[in-house]
Amino acid sequence: MEKVLTVKTKEELKISSLKRGEIHRFQIHISDNALGVPWRVPLVVVRGIEKGPVLGITAAVHGDELNGISTIFKLIEEIDPKKLKGSLVLVPIVNVPGYLLNQRYFSDNVDLNRIMPGKKEGGPPSNIFANFFINKIVKKFDYLLDMHTASHGRVNSLYLRADLEVEETRTLAYLQNPHIIVQKSDEQGTLRSWANENGIPCITVEIGNPNAFQKNLVDETLDGVLNTMKYLKMIKGKVRDMVTDAFVCDHSYWIHSKRGGIVEVFPKLSDEITEGQVIAKVYDVFGQVKEEVIADKSGVVIGKNVRPNCDGGTRILHLGVNLIEPEPEEIPGHEDFE
Repeated sequence: MEKVLTVKTKEELKISSLKRGEIHRFQIHISDNALGVPWRVPLVVVRGIEKGPVLGITAAVHGDELNGISTIFKLIEEIDPKKLKGSLVLVPIVNVPGYLLNQRYFSDNVDLNRIMPGKKEGGPPSNIFANFFINKIVKKFDYLLDMHTASHGRVNSLYLRADLEVEETRTLAYLQNPHIIVQKSDEQGTLRSWANENGIPCITVEIGNPNAFQKNLVDETLDGVLNTMKYLKMIKGKVRDMVTDAFVCDHSYWIHSKRGGIVEVFPKLSDEITEGQVIAKVYDVFGQVKEEVIADKSGVVIGKNVRPNCDGGTRILHLGVNLIEPEPEEIPGHEDFE
């Protein structure tokens, strides 16, 4: 019979109270549900023997975006707390209500990643949850990697959103192992925005598709996390430059259909496409073409729609444009790279 581990519930994260050189598993009481029962967010804290930075990794801020969970589980297996400097704070499931409902949104149908840092008082319930999550957990981080995936009905490459005009977040981005990096200023209400505004350098890591564990993408993401930890001197090892083959775009946007019907999107993820290329066709239910969707610019495919039924105005393809060639001298501390 397997040993059942007792997991305690705490009111907030206090890293200094945790024993060094060990892995700690517990839950944080965030807010209460309609039964008067606490919503508890699971935490794994790997506290190193020596002092160092606190690296936070969050997953499932959207409840059906799961590849970050697998990344965290594999990271736990990789790290020996007795050889670690600083602490890893791993949050495999932020949006516990959304996860239990197998949906993107919180239980009140609000997107948690549009309302950060929430509100201490006043509805909807997602506001209080977001506020307690920020204050009880995220404020304790020195750095943050926030892991997401595509939303329902879409697929993504492994790509990053980061403000490349800010040195610390550009460095975090160039330490990862992505297919694509998109220059993206912080959008108000996101976890990334709050963190960066409050002195916690943060990037968004988009790992493939929703409702799935994708081993290859998880392994590539894990490489980037370990590379980040080497750069922060949390673990030993040579820092690697893994963005050599990545597409770096100065912005991105979605191409939409104009007509509704049954859509087929042709390019594959990470394909380069050219202006004027037919990227999709929308058919009526009799198999007649109603619309050819044309790329209005050249660029690289970041993500796309995979749901055949589409209304007029549906997002069809996420295009990264104005490709930038990353140069080693753009990476602060590049002399540490192999």
